Amino acid sequence: MSHSSDIAHARPIRLALDVLGQWTELTDSTPSSEMVRIQAEDLREAQNLRTRLRAEAVESGKNADDVAVYLDIEIHIADDARTARREFSGLDAPVVPASIRYIGTPVGLAGLIADVKAADVADGVTLIAVGPQEANFGKVAYGVVPWLEDRGVAFSASKVEGATGVRPASHVLAS
Repeated sequence: MSHSSDIAHARPIRLALDVLGQWTELTDSTPSSEMVRIQAEDLREAQNLRTRLRAEAVESGKNADDVAVYLDIEIHIADDARTARREFSGLDAPVVPASIRYIGTPVGLAGLIADVKAADVADGVTLIAVGPQEANFGKVAYGVVPWLEDRGVAFSASKVEGATGVRPASHVLAS
């Protein structure tokens, strides 16, 4: 079934969490034959890495879409940006992030995630909490997941609940 109206026949963004070193995808998507996590200083570097990885797949005889590239994003989110920045400044976090870092609100993070996909920066993102994991990932479940769902991203309720401890209050697919 083809949806020619889909934006450039693109698949929706994929979302995963790194929970204490354990990678868990929350989106309900078709598994890729190869999944690659990347770290980048900025979105341009991430986009260049994804382009290179997809080109290498084609050179080795695979389809570029067989490779799903996930960009690591370090996060600290709160209900408002000022609170997020204040809380973050009190954390013992590395000054230089290992990858892109986002400090702000759940809706702002959801917008960044959507932009990552829209600009072909990555096929998915892996969120890594800087600071209290339970609080950050709870806000992902309550704020980021519903926002992305409203824009066509399908999530697995059991995976969201398993990774965040929160049963999403949204129209997540039962699984």
